[in-house]
Amino acid sequence: MNNVEILNFVQNASKEQLTALGTLGAWMQEKVPVYCTCPSKCNQKCQLAKELNEALALAGERLQAQ
Repeated sequence: MNNVEILNFVQNASKEQLTALGTLGAWMQEKVPVYCTCPSKCNQKCQLAKELNEALALAGERLQAQ
């Protein structure tokens, strides 16, 4: 799945799917600083991780707009 596919999924997601994505996004925001402590900082450098974070943020925005 590439960035466009991920964003398209989020754009067309049902409220239930958005809720699940929003929950995952909130959990990741809380846990990443605790568990991602390696020096490579892959959560900041990895393109896939960046795209997933963007998609989760978009899901959160869509939820708040409803």
